[in-house]
Amino acid sequence: MKKKLFKAVVVSFIVILVAYMGFMYYVYHPREGKKYYLPEKYRGWVCITYEKEGAPPLDIEGDALIIKIPENGRLETSSRATIAHSEGYYVPAYSHYYYYSEKGLREAKTLALGGGFTIQKKGKREYTSYFWVSTEEDIKSE
Repeated sequence: MKKKLFKAVVVSFIVILVAYMGFMYYVYHPREGKKYYLPEKYRGWVCITYEKEGAPPLDIEGDALIIKIPENGRLETSSRATIAHSEGYYVPAYSHYYYYSEKGLREAKTLALGGGFTIQKKGKREYTSYFWVSTEEDIKSE
C-alpha cells in the first residue's frame, strides 16, 4: 500500500513539475506580436482602428503585424489586432517600436508609452485603440 502511494506521489510530482516548466517557457518566451513604426519625433496620441470595413490590411513580417502610423497618428485597417495562431487561446506576444524617416528605420530606445484605452461602438465590429507616445526625456521634463 505504501509503495503505491509513494509511486502516485512521485508521478504526480513529475507531472506537475513538467506542466510548470512548460507554462514558464510559454510565459517567458513569447512570440513576436507587433512592430510599430512611428514617424520620427512623433509625440501624442496614436489611434488605430481595427477591423474597419474597406480599409487596407496590415502587412505581416514573420509572426509580427507591421503597424506603420502615419504623420497624423491615425491608422485604419481591416486587420484584427492579433494574428490568430491558436484560435481560442491567448498567446503571449511582445512588441517592438521603431521610428521611421527618409533615412530609414531606427529602434525607438527612449520611447515612453502611456494612457491607453479602447472604444467600440455598439453593434459595430470595428474598434479603436488609443495610446500616448512620448520619450523618456519628455516625460521627465513634464
